[in-house]
Amino acid sequence: MGTPRLVQVQGALLLFTAAIAGTACPPQPPPTKPASFDTSGVDTVSVATMKTYGVTLDYDGVLGAADSQPLLVRQGRRVGFAKIEPEKGAYRLDTSDLARGRIIARITSESAYARLGLGPGVNWWWVDKRGGKWRSIVYSEALNARSAQILDSLGSHPGYVWRQSTARFALGDTTVFMWGNCGKCCPKY
Repeated sequence: MGTPRLVQVQGALLLFTAAIAGTACPPQPPPTKPASFDTSGVDTVSVATMKTYGVTLDYDGVLGAADSQPLLVRQGRRVGFAKIEPEKGAYRLDTSDLARGRIIARITSESAYARLGLGPGVNWWWVDKRGGKWRSIVYSEALNARSAQILDSLGSHPGYVWRQSTARFALGDTTVFMWGNCGKCCPKY
């Protein structure tokens, strides 16, 4: 009599997990801005300037850390894929670094998604704090515009320490929001 299939699969997973234990990706340093990038005037920063900064960063495009989903609903079906890739060092940002402002993810989209301020092509997700309020801003290259949202707060998960940057699209019946960890949890509705 053979071993049940489920037990074989569980055993294989256990061996695989043991084999890769301790081989996690090395910690990434927090992202840094070029010395010439002044965030005090981020409200007047052009999309081109944000792109110039954004292309200097390192993004994790591996699904699991990154996410890819169809965002639009047409005739009852989801269409219009977008991929969100977290900046590799964003999880290491402390609250003061984040308050000064950072790009936390790059989003590439097949089509525009107005609710999130996404245009087709490349978009940059920036988070900062101005006037005591947290802001989540998407800079869209195709639209040559930015879409800002004031956040009540950033989410936290007491007792949990992030060890990798991640970013997701959370899908509702007809709405989508973005989520990323950048020292804390950053939503964009």
